[in-house]
Amino acid sequence: MTVRHWCHLQAGDRVLLAAAPDRGVLIVSTMSALDSMVTAFHSASTGGDAS
Repeated sequence: MTVRHWCHLQAGDRVLLAAAPDRGVLIVSTMSALDSMVTAFHSASTGGDAS
């Protein structure tokens, strides 16, 4: 099974790759996952105000 299939990625999907070579870790985040993380961070840092 390819990583693309395992992660439900299609050809042309945009992702962010983040690596921690000293820990042997590679993180692949989709744009929708990044959007969710940024929204949650913003909401938490502003006390829940989405504006």
